[in-house]
Amino acid sequence: MSFNVTARYFDGKTSAAQNVTVIIDDRDVLIADPDGEICKIARQDLLLCEKPETNRPLRLRRAQDNGMRIVFDAQDASSVADALRHGSPAVAVDEASRKSMTRLISGIVGFTVLVGLTIWLGVPVAVNIVADHYPRQSEIALGKAGREQILFALEQLGDDFAVCTPKNAAHRAVQQIVAQLSSSKPFEYDYDVTFVRSKIPNALALPGGQVLVFSGLLDIMESPEAFTGVLAHEIGHSEKHHGLRNMFSNIAVTQLIRLISGGSAMVPAEFILQQGYTRDMEREADQFAFETMERANIRMTDTAVLFGKLNKTLKDDAHGLDLPEMFSSHPDMEARIAQFENAPSTGAVDINGQDWQALKSACDE
Repeated sequence: MSFNVTARYFDGKTSAAQNVTVIIDDRDVLIADPDGEICKIARQDLLLCEKPETNRPLRLRRAQDNGMRIVFDAQDASSVADALRHGSPAVAVDEASRKSMTRLISGIVGFTVLVGLTIWLGVPVAVNIVADHYPRQSEIALGKAGREQILFALEQLGDDFAVCTPKNAAHRAVQQIVAQLSSSKPFEYDYDVTFVRSKIPNALALPGGQVLVFSGLLDIMESPEAFTGVLAHEIGHSEKHHGLRNMFSNIAVTQLIRLISGGSAMVPAEFILQQGYTRDMEREADQFAFETMERANIRMTDTAVLFGKLNKTLKDDAHGLDLPEMFSSHPDMEARIAQFENAPSTGAVDINGQDWQALKSACDE
């Protein structure tokens, strides 16, 4: 009894396929094209390349693999498998091919794990080395250029944003605070604070000593000590080269993840990993602010009060939703508040009341 079916034939020498008729009988498999017989192969000299599966093409090869393949379409695969299974001898499945597939899958999983470990362990180390050896003058120039680009972009958003022109007393107050913070341990950079009129209660540190403070944050400050806590935090970002580290780590994480995914973007994974780097930097900046204010003996309870107000604002904006820390760019706010609330420092910032008022109202005119 024989079984006839059409298939595609690859001779193993070229990539071209021939349309052929395959005749399967009890002892042999005959392959023929419209011009006549191509070859006859004993069933015992054939193997199925993989276990037959529904709606999947089926492939045959020689036991002594020379690259030859006979490929049956998915709709014929079941009938072909039955014909090859019966008769003497039955055509076996290539177990080595299945083992190779298992090894391939294991290799892919292992490679993915290896790259994942590289991201978590290798990227921060490499990024820190690059950031620490990046030319300081280049970092300062990068920060100034970034400041101009941000201010330009903000001013295009409309009247809600504008660069402020505070009185000289405000700048004098800032410089006095910086001098007091750095009195026992000098800073690496000279700090230039730019005030921006906006309802957003935020501050931003750029590489090389550039700091932006939004008036929405000034509005909820009750004392120069609260401002000092914010400024010390932002100075911590600059002193720890977080701007550079964040830039380099984002580039590295994006490229490594796209290597894993074959070039496609994996936005959720990239987001969580990059947020993780940011959280670590925020913790470092908090610790820097804590230690710097402690050395200068400046009380931190005012900073804790400010953080409490910011926390309430964040919760109100999120309609009471408390996101897990892994989805946030900042560490847990309650822990941050407790850290500054329990600090032992009790001293005050050495500026007079008029200078503080000029600083607080830097964007009022």
